[in-house]
Amino acid sequence: MRPDCLRSDGLRSDAKSNRERILAAAAQAFADEGLSISLVEIARRAGVGNATLHRNFTKEQLVQELFEGWFARRQAVAEQALTDPDAWHGLVSFLEDVLVVGTRNHAIRPLFAIRPQWRERFRALIGELLQRAQQAGQARPDLTAEDVFLVMLGILRTMGITAETAPEQWRRHLAIALDGMKARNPDRLPGLSVSAAQLDGELVQWSDTVLRTGLC
Repeated sequence: MRPDCLRSDGLRSDAKSNRERILAAAAQAFADEGLSISLVEIARRAGVGNATLHRNFTKEQLVQELFEGWFARRQAVAEQALTDPDAWHGLVSFLEDVLVVGTRNHAIRPLFAIRPQWRERFRALIGELLQRAQQAGQARPDLTAEDVFLVMLGILRTMGITAETAPEQWRRHLAIALDGMKARNPDRLPGLSVSAAQLDGELVQWSDTVLRTGLC
């Protein structure tokens, strides 16, 4: 084997190229069709054989890569939002970014069903931005990260209903939700917010459904 065929990570250049093509094809395939898309279709899109794909990744590993890439980008957006001198604007810009990506990526909502740890990492980003807006007196003090997370899940679900006839409808729903989150609303929210543990418990059945239909 010629030395120039090896990369610094020990992989042959063609093997590295195959992995990169598979990851790129999987990310686009998941975005287009959701998590239920087959490995056969991903291999076809990547221009590699099924055996090559299976040597490199399981479907679970591809989904893991999808989440890590998505989360890294959202984390960068959150870090930028935390430097916004207007804490409310920072929170809103982060939520809008998540939803804009959701309009062109069918895998985002199901991603949150797969592992509780993924939901927790995302809620932590929301929590930081929300706490900052609350400390600035801009977000209502009785709002929790779990409240905002559930609102986001609801709007992501709405996108699937209105995408064909009113693709921008989600912006209206977000505006309605944001208006209710502002500190100027004098009435306390009814009931109690679910805890992180309660929320994860309530999402178990949904998670099971997604895992059965999306990762088999």
